[in-house]
Order: sequence, then C-alpha cells, then structure tokens
Amino acid sequence: MSSRLNIIIVPDKGGDTKRYRLSVFWLKFFAVIAGIIILALIAGVLSYSRIAQRALDYDRLNAKNEQLEIENQRIIRVAREVEQSRQILAQIIRSLGGHLDVGRLSYSDTLLNAQATLRDGDFAKDADFLLGGDSYAVERIMAYSMPTCMPAEGFISQGFHQDYLFPERSHLGIDIAGKTGEPIVAAAAGRITFSGWTPYFGKCIIIAHRNGYLTFYGHNLLNLKSVQNEVRRGEPIALLGTTGQSSAPHLHFEIWKDGVPVDPMEFVQDNNNDDS
Repeated sequence: MSSRLNIIIVPDKGGDTKRYRLSVFWLKFFAVIAGIIILALIAGVLSYSRIAQRALDYDRLNAKNEQLEIENQRIIRVAREVEQSRQILAQIIRSLGGHLDVGRLSYSDTLLNAQATLRDGDFAKDADFLLGGDSYAVERIMAYSMPTCMPAEGFISQGFHQDYLFPERSHLGIDIAGKTGEPIVAAAAGRITFSGWTPYFGKCIIIAHRNGYLTFYGHNLLNLKSVQNEVRRGEPIALLGTTGQSSAPHLHFEIWKDGVPVDPMEFVQDNNNDDS
C-alpha cells in the first residue's frame, strides 16, 4: 500500500473543512524534477557567464587585430613611400646628362666609358693621372668617381641612422659642424643635378656621380655651382651655413648608391673628428 500525505484545511471563520490526500511518491517525483530544473538554471547561468567572457575576449582580440592591421597598413604605406623616393632618385640619375650612362658599369667597359667621360670638359685636367696606362688605372677611376673626400672641415656632430619602422626618425647622412663661410667641396667628380632651396635643408646641392652615386649637401650659406655644372673632386661647390631648419652652422651630407642611402662614414677617408 502506497504512503499518502493527508492535508486538512480548516477555515478560521467556519465553512467546510477541506481534506487533501497526496501521494508521497508524486511529491518526491516533483521535488526531483524541481531540483533538476534548478540545477539546469544554475548550469545555464554559469555557461552564459563563460560565453560572455569569451565574447568579451573575442572583442578585445578583434580590436587588437584591427590595430595591428592599421599598423601593417601604415608600414606598407611607408614602404611604398620609400620605394617611390628610390624610384625618383633613380630617375634623376637616369636623366642626368641625357645619353650619359651613370648606372652601374661592368668591369670590361669601365675604363672605356670613364675615359670618355673624364676627357670631357673639366675632367680633362685629371685624365692623364687617372689614365696612366698601368694596371691600376681602373681602380683609380673608380676611386675618383666614388665620394671618398670629406666635403667640409669640422667634427661630426650627428651620425648616420636609418629607422625602417619609423622613417621619420631616420637621419640619412652625417652632420659636420664647422664655421660659417667655410668652403664645402665635392666629395667626388660629378655633375650638379640640383642647386636651390628646400624648406628643411635651406640652400642645398645634389651631385650625381658615375656608378650610381649621388651626394647631397644641405644647410649651405651660399651655393657656388648651378645645375649641369661639372665639378672635380675637392672643388668648392658651396659655403657652410645654417639655412633651413638648422640651429647651428653645419653641413648635412648624404651619400646615395643606386637610390639607397648609405653611411657616408664608410666612404670618406680624410675625415676630422677633432672637437677643436
């Protein structure tokens, strides 16, 4: 015989007494069902909390990915700007002298082309020395056109630094601090491709040399040469000054090889780093 639970309800102000008989089995059954429902609700709340936390983490990761994408786009844009600058410099070099090839020369035709160039105009004075006929003629020609001459007297106040991630922080040359009005000379024989004013470097000069070299001289007090002038190695081309965005007299000197900036200190030989 199954157990039953009797429930008697007696009203306070009279009335019929009500009696209910409930099976203990069904009471236990509904209690178990209620417990299962409560446990399911608790589990659901915990699952929702975990899902919400994962969703929050996903949003954070997505925001970081978007930031990284922005940085990647910025790097790509800067790389494109650098490449465009290199292409512009390459165009300047190719356009120099019209038919004159100032690109990289093979060893076999170096002597012939250099000889024809050196015996043109102002270069003729040095042709006898450079083309002496001995086994070192080619080496002397290459050294003549390579920018190895220190362009000004003074000391190095700032060196070469190239930052590929943040190009605006780069310093693509060396600063030679000196006295106002001191002569600035050509680091190698070549031809003037620019002589004028720029907002940052003030009065500046650019010289194109053979074998893809380009030298830059900025913050000049006075430019002594004009575009298309041919200059010899060591010939004065400007006077040292502080034009443009400069806080003290100095020469900003850069060397570019095939459209790429290089450290001038790897080339110049007669440099003077004394502070006196």
